[in-house]
Amino acid sequence: MCILCDSFKKGELTVIEAWGNYSEMADTLEPEHARKIYMMLVQSLKEVVPQGILSPPSLDKIQEK
Repeated sequence: MCILCDSFKKGELTVIEAWGNYSEMADTLEPEHARKIYMMLVQSLKEVVPQGILSPPSLDKIQEK
């Protein structure tokens, strides 16, 4: 497990902090792992952001790698 996943799952990072870290390191991750992190963070955002407000970035950037 990567440090981002581990820290987020332990509650050491908020979803906003984890999203920022993910944004900085997404290009260095294996595409499949980047997708898993993306989905984990989107799910977490859906739990804390009122419905209809959330519009996460597209997965296209991850899938193009």
